[in-house]
Amino acid sequence: MFLDNLSAFLTHPVTATVLLMVGIIGIALELLFFSSGLLALGGVAGFALYFLGFYLAGFASFGDLAVFGLGLVMLILEIVVPSFGILSVLGAICLFGGVIMASSDPKEAALMLGIALLVALVAIILAIRTFKHRGVWNRFILREQLTTSKGFTSNPDRSYLIGKTGEAITPLRPAGTAMIQGERIDVVTSGSFIPASHAVVVIEVEGVRVVVKEVANEQNNLGGNTK
Repeated sequence: MFLDNLSAFLTHPVTATVLLMVGIIGIALELLFFSSGLLALGGVAGFALYFLGFYLAGFASFGDLAVFGLGLVMLILEIVVPSFGILSVLGAICLFGGVIMASSDPKEAALMLGIALLVALVAIILAIRTFKHRGVWNRFILREQLTTSKGFTSNPDRSYLIGKTGEAITPLRPAGTAMIQGERIDVVTSGSFIPASHAVVVIEVEGVRVVVKEVANEQNNLGGNTK
């Protein structure tokens, strides 16, 4: 008698719809927020009571439970081994297929499942807006800003070279190499040709691009006479 009453209660359309809501919301939020299994446990409990009701009523079979279980395994695998949503979609199909197959009336089950999905969708959207800082998507976001103030540089900062003089090691046509501050540096002119051994001065630095120009000819001639 108790089992009959329990079966009648669990298979009632309202109760069954609520159990489906709990199951969908619990598992979906677990996939989104990774709550150490607590939400998933609640979701599985909701589905388990749904299947228990129809099993006691003589409608659900072990085949229906197997289809549902396969879907659950696929969702768990999606957490462990991300498949870009493929396992999630297949798992959801198996879950919902098992739910409909276990019911005494597939059309009524589909209606209950549709209502549960709509309510669950609203609940999931509210949860995402409220706890968006804890979602699984944050694992793929680089939160720390890589700024120079924190010591991060994409390229060496050579702005200190502006105004420094040196000597062209190779002819600059317009690119070449110069010795500046005792360091061999790849440089480029603004378009003019500068012979090797001529004095140059850094006029601009843009990232790794060091722009130089030739120092006054008098200094180059003086340097050439002293050699």
